[in-house]
Amino acid sequence: MTELSPNSKNKIQLTADIGIQEGVYTDLSNEEYHGHKESISRSALMDFSISPYTYWANHINPNRPIKEKTPQMEFGSAFHTIILEPKKFNEIYAVMPPKVLLKDVGRELYDSYKLITQAIEASNKIILSPGEMDVLLDMKIRLNSNKEAMALIEGARIENSFFWQDEHSGLLLKARPDILHENMIVDLKTCSDACPRAFQSAMVLGGYHLQGAMMRDGVEALEGNRINKVINICIETKYPHNMAIYIIDEFAIHEGHMKYKQLCLDLKAARKENNWQDYGVMTIGLPKWAT
Repeated sequence: MTELSPNSKNKIQLTADIGIQEGVYTDLSNEEYHGHKESISRSALMDFSISPYTYWANHINPNRPIKEKTPQMEFGSAFHTIILEPKKFNEIYAVMPPKVLLKDVGRELYDSYKLITQAIEASNKIILSPGEMDVLLDMKIRLNSNKEAMALIEGARIENSFFWQDEHSGLLLKARPDILHENMIVDLKTCSDACPRAFQSAMVLGGYHLQGAMMRDGVEALEGNRINKVINICIETKYPHNMAIYIIDEFAIHEGHMKYKQLCLDLKAARKENNWQDYGVMTIGLPKWAT
C-alpha cells in the first residue's frame, strides 16, 4: 500500500487501486468488510499494539492460518443479526432439530428427521443448536423489554461501513458502527459479565474507546457530522441476561483517539522500514504487587 501525505492529489487513486474507495457502504456484508485487508480496523491496530510482529502475523503473513471464529464470536454475530438485521437471520442461520434416535421414534419419523438434518447440513448456512436458539430468543425478549435500549436502536442506520484516509498517517481506515444516529454512535455487545468493572476491563483490553474514537472520526471525515456521544449496549449471554448501557466518557474517547492516531503513525513507520519487531530483549524484574 503506497504511503501518501494528507494533501496528496492521488488520495482517491490509493483506494481505487485496491477495490474500495473512500466512502460509506450500506450493503457490505460483515464478511466483506472484515475481508478487506488493505484497510485498517480497530482490531488490526489492537494487534499492532501487542507487537508489530503480531500485526504482521495476523494481517500480512501470506502463510497465516485461516482465522476461525470462536463459538463466542459466532454467537455474538448471530445475536447482532437477530436484533439488528432480523430479515437476514433465516438467510444466514439454520436451527438443527433436537436429536432423535431410531429406537425412540421408529423408522418413519427417524427417516424424516434424517432428511431434515441432511438438508440443513447441505444448506451452507451457519447451524445453531436448539439450545443456542433458545438463548438467542431469551436474550431478544430481554433486550426488547428494555425501553432505553430499544430507543437507542429504533430508527437508526444499521451496520454501515465507513472507509476513510487518516489525515496524519495516510492509512486507509475503516469502522462499522452497529447503530448510527445523527447524534450518537451505539454498539451492541454480548458478554459474560456486563457489570461496570468487567466492562471497563473489556474496554481497555478490547480497545472499545479506540473503536469509539475511530467511528466518530470516520463519520466526521465522510459526512461532516461531529458525534460526541458513544454508547455501548451490553447484554450477558447467560441467564438472567443482565444488561447495561454505558456512555463512554469524553476522556476515554480522547485517550482512544490519541492512542489510535499514534498506532497509525507507528504502523506507517513499520511498513516503510519493513520492521515487524516482537517483544524483543529487555531487562525485567518483579511486578509491583510482588514486592
